[in-house]
Amino acid sequence: MSNYVPQQDLYLGVTPAGCYYAVQENKNEPGRNFLHNILRQLETPLFNIKVACAFSGLKKKNALEFVHWLQDAGFIYGTEDPEDAPQHSLEELLSEKLQSLSNEGKVVLAGSQGLYLGAAGFPHEVAEELAAMSASLTKVYQHHKSVLKGNLGYRQQALGLVDSSGNSEIGFWPVYIGDDFFTLIVAGMPQFNQNNFKEIIWALSTRYDMS
Repeated sequence: MSNYVPQQDLYLGVTPAGCYYAVQENKNEPGRNFLHNILRQLETPLFNIKVACAFSGLKKKNALEFVHWLQDAGFIYGTEDPEDAPQHSLEELLSEKLQSLSNEGKVVLAGSQGLYLGAAGFPHEVAEELAAMSASLTKVYQHHKSVLKGNLGYRQQALGLVDSSGNSEIGFWPVYIGDDFFTLIVAGMPQFNQNNFKEIIWALSTRYDMS
């Protein structure tokens, strides 16, 4: 990180890795809650002790140590200038950003009911079918969750179709925002470690996370 967050003249931002960690599951967890508290803001908050305590739910010393841990984990960063959440409509943003999340340029963002909010690289009919499939796969995962996470210890919730070498041909990645659930459907290799992914997650958070 270029700046150590506990300087009280820096603004708190969430990295793409932090965004991924925040939305990959809906388990109530301090680090995830802290990141969601940042992502639902329309502007990166100015760091201070009060913010650290409020976002973490911890007292002063523990809150500062917790913020340091999040930065060491690569989930947050400090910046001298504030950053604004995406201002475009969600439709415009997805049209501009979605394609970059796949090395093949094929991505769909689906809602929990099996309808898609945005798509890139897929024909309309295919995007509709994939969105419907994502809802069905979510039900399958939830039905077998106790085995996958409990007995087998698999922490990832993403599902995919793989080739004979084990490489993903298309993957279904869960995105939990507040009480809402979305799925990123990505053909080929996902490209989540970039600012466009962060922008999409931030935009969804400011629109749907009313916690």
